[in-house]
Amino acid sequence: MTTNIAKFKNGENANSSLLHFLFSTIRPDTSNSMGDADNKKTLHQEAGKLISLLDPRISEKESAGSCLSATVALLKYAHKMIARAEETIKLQESRISHLEALAITDELSGLKNRRGFFEAFTKEIDRCERGLSKGGLLILIDLDNFKTINDRHGHLAGDACLRLMARMLGSETRIMDTAARLGGDEFVLLLSDTGKEQAAGRAQQLAWQLNQLSLVWNGEEIPVRASLGLRTYGAGDTANKIFNAADISLYANKRQRKQQTSSCGSPVLQS
Repeated sequence: MTTNIAKFKNGENANSSLLHFLFSTIRPDTSNSMGDADNKKTLHQEAGKLISLLDPRISEKESAGSCLSATVALLKYAHKMIARAEETIKLQESRISHLEALAITDELSGLKNRRGFFEAFTKEIDRCERGLSKGGLLILIDLDNFKTINDRHGHLAGDACLRLMARMLGSETRIMDTAARLGGDEFVLLLSDTGKEQAAGRAQQLAWQLNQLSLVWNGEEIPVRASLGLRTYGAGDTANKIFNAADISLYANKRQRKQQTSSCGSPVLQS
């Protein structure tokens, strides 16, 4: 037992020491080390040392002289270890949740990234299939003059432009909607559980807001313009199918805008 005490101090063979102690104090009739009174006294003294290590508030004398005190000390120690394990698990779960959030978040804009968007869109399509959503509208957004802003004003101005767009899109989202930056100067807005008439109205509102958007940089006001690609979706659709259709609509709108050299017009809503 003395050897086990020394090992316990060094963090070794703790389970063996605890088991030996339990059988020696709570079930003395089953212990091989209980041949006579002297052995019993010695064993309880060593057990007291072990218990005092587990809980310094209990003296060796108190522990050695009372099986009840020893049992209480062990229960307190076990409870403490369980509490520590629970804290460790909660901490690990929090870290995992944080890493999962980072994995679907665009660092620059604070919106969801491409992965986060497609996860949300796939879940929304599934909700449509189960009759939990009536469908909605996918809006792809591509900045028209982003390269010019970068070339004339620098990449810091370009980053500020992207954050400005992200704030505007964030202000347009409800709890059920999803705004994301796909990469570069491409954004997407997913309007969930939205009827076609309501979707058309929100698309018109977004186009109007883009007409008013501008970035003030070093005292200069820089207009920010974008092309939109729209596509409604519902049960029977797939995320890739709707995304590709909206992408075609986006570049058709971009070509039209280059020919007209006008500000963001009213894109055609496709279903």
